[in-house]
Amino acid sequence: MYARLPCAALAAFLAVACGEPDPADIAVTAEPAALFPGDPGRTRIGALRYAGGLVLDSGDGAFGGWSAMELSDDGSRLLALSDNGAWMTAHLRFEDGALAGLSQARLAPVLGRDGGSLAGEAADAEGLAQLGDGRFAVSFERAHRIAVFELGADWSGIETARETEFPAPPGAARLRNNAGIEALAADDSRLYAGVEDPIVSGQPHTLWVYDRTAPSEPPRALQLAIEPGFGLTALTMGPDGALYIVERFWARDVGNRIRIARLSADVLAAPGGALLTPERLAEITPEMTVDNIEAAAFAEVDGAPMLVLMSDDNFNAAQRTLLLAFRLED
Repeated sequence: MYARLPCAALAAFLAVACGEPDPADIAVTAEPAALFPGDPGRTRIGALRYAGGLVLDSGDGAFGGWSAMELSDDGSRLLALSDNGAWMTAHLRFEDGALAGLSQARLAPVLGRDGGSLAGEAADAEGLAQLGDGRFAVSFERAHRIAVFELGADWSGIETARETEFPAPPGAARLRNNAGIEALAADDSRLYAGVEDPIVSGQPHTLWVYDRTAPSEPPRALQLAIEPGFGLTALTMGPDGALYIVERFWARDVGNRIRIARLSADVLAAPGGALLTPERLAEITPEMTVDNIEAAAFAEVDGAPMLVLMSDDNFNAAQRTLLLAFRLED
């Protein structure tokens, strides 16, 4: 998560500005955005080709803070998760292979084990991964944990699904308050859980790998060599079996820099303790359309894989909710 208001101030602000998001349809505007505002015809960055983007906004105070998302296989539906404890479902429209619109948005609160809406530090959801059969894993920071929610194939369970327990990785209690399990991704046999910042300053980032075929076994820990100053903010599985990684740098006098990298399926088979260097594919820099990217997901659109990124606006009027689509060119 991005640097933001102190917890007490944030809680007071959200209580006034956002409230508890009751299940409701909301109006969301979606304005097109060029990747290079000064050169709209330019679309290639590294191994990615821009395939349209949207600036999203809503008059509903609970809209924002989107820190994780998943897509339906064909990209027609979006499921997003806010770090203020809200689900959102919506429909996406693609035209000529490019992202062109968002509609039918619906919000609902994330429910705890007792069926009540999560609030405060317990509601700080950051990662989301599809486990199959309508089940989703969610990671939380501040109150560090991983949970599972039964949303159903149509995701209508966002209104009724309660948090159920999932084993936390070893050492989770040592994670920093605002730098926990920021990202999740899953394939048929593994669940990957990535930590935003190094657990020990100056050391590599940690990537826990759960064997879903042996749920009682503790996860093995891989180490990621990510450039100092960059945090790991999103993970998603690609159609090639590789793990795609979003890395974010932010400084007040620079702004946001976002890197897209990946670890191949062969590399991911490394034994516990291995130090892995992700392959960098592209970088989104401050002169481009960029914000605090914290969510990523793949879908197959018109027969080709599409990587979609989403930003967390921190409920800050100076930031934006962006939805950016890219095709792999390599």
